[in-house]
Amino acid sequence: MATVITSECINCGACEPECPNTAIYQGGVEWQAPDGAMHAAISNDIFYIVPEKCTECVGFYDQEACAKVCPVDCCVPDPERPESEALLLERARALHPDKTIPDDSPSRFKKEGAAAPATNGHDLAAVAPAAAAPAPKPAAAPAAKPAGAPAKAAAPPAPKPVAGVRGRVEKPVAKPPAAPRPARSFAGELPIDFDQLLAELGSPRRRLLSRLAVLVLSLLAAGQGLLGALGAPAQDRIDAAIADRRFFNPQLATAANVFLNLVLYPVVILALAVSAGRADLFSLGVHKWIFLGLALGFGEAAFRMRESLFGGVPFGEAPVRGALYAPLVWPLGRLVVLLAGARGSASGVGFDGFYGDRDHFDEKLERDRRYGSIYKIVDRDDAYILRLEFPRRLPPSSLADELGLPPEMPDYDYELSLQDGTFVVHGRVVDPQVRKLTSVAPAFPPEFTTRVSLRDPVAGFRHRYRDKTLEVILPKAGG
Repeated sequence: MATVITSECINCGACEPECPNTAIYQGGVEWQAPDGAMHAAISNDIFYIVPEKCTECVGFYDQEACAKVCPVDCCVPDPERPESEALLLERARALHPDKTIPDDSPSRFKKEGAAAPATNGHDLAAVAPAAAAPAPKPAAAPAAKPAGAPAKAAAPPAPKPVAGVRGRVEKPVAKPPAAPRPARSFAGELPIDFDQLLAELGSPRRRLLSRLAVLVLSLLAAGQGLLGALGAPAQDRIDAAIADRRFFNPQLATAANVFLNLVLYPVVILALAVSAGRADLFSLGVHKWIFLGLALGFGEAAFRMRESLFGGVPFGEAPVRGALYAPLVWPLGRLVVLLAGARGSASGVGFDGFYGDRDHFDEKLERDRRYGSIYKIVDRDDAYILRLEFPRRLPPSSLADELGLPPEMPDYDYELSLQDGTFVVHGRVVDPQVRKLTSVAPAFPPEFTTRVSLRDPVAGFRHRYRDKTLEVILPKAGG
């Protein structure tokens, strides 16, 4: 039977990206069937599953992906559309002609048994019901017993079958410490120790213009206050390209630029006044022009650092703003980045976090780790070095408290591969108790896939996993 979304849908959107057939839409949407015909989904305010595209995830997963991630259990089987496994496999092949879907592909039929009804896996602590007992026969009239025969004891009542329960469960016995994870190897892995390969790379080598870059940066080190006129995005690019803080420091550059402007603005305003004939350089009338330049410098500094001056925010944590002449300095900043060479990229977080159920605070950094979004890749002259952080703590959830789970996140299973100039990391939650949280905890997918594009071809990779962190070295071909 197909899967439908009931009116209890809260429009969280968790199910839509999980569907392998793109069968889930919101509101009125047109879609194209395999035969080329156009169909329109019903128009409503909740998400909707197109039944002609739903395969109940047969061919992809052993459970409906939408039902697994739905926090309110509103993805349920449609009793009006009973469908067999063979029919669903045929539909999956028609929807994905570019993929090979064998007969033994994952299927909820294989997981639950062909005759077992679909449960969508929503019971938090499902207990298999006891086998149905045969219908009791009507009691026969008691036969007359001979005089003096002992009375037969009444048989105890048969135990009632245990139905599937939902809610609080007993706290499990603490597990023994997990054994160290054995070293894993994947296709494309280089036959060399990680530390040995890292030592052979040596110090980071830069591009052909590195010597010229060092010369230019050395000249700017004494006067980096000029680059401090740039705004936060431009300064971040320079900071990412220049690892040595002797050449550039965003906080120091901004502070130096503020003091530079207290000299620059009076000089520029006085020069304009003299050139326009409004003042004589050797007269007392220059005082007002100098004062005007100082006032402009102090006013701009107060505006650029208003969080620190009026809000008490530490200078190193306050946002960086550019000076009035920042557009004039922008070409110089681009030249510095070009000469220094790009050093890679890093992910970031947009905000600190949010409060979930029962006023639990869910840190944004930890949420992004569960999506595989917290990583940094360093682009060297001879190799790429990737560092990806796996989740460290379980998401706050009432179910985690009921199951008695420890706050620390267990290790993920992961797969690594190189695909057409892209390094792919696929992580997956394997602990069965923790996987139960993926359907109720916010922003907690059971799996994630991170793809890192590589500009230069690589000869392979070598990885190391320790302390919830994956480190990968990808030597460049010919490096």
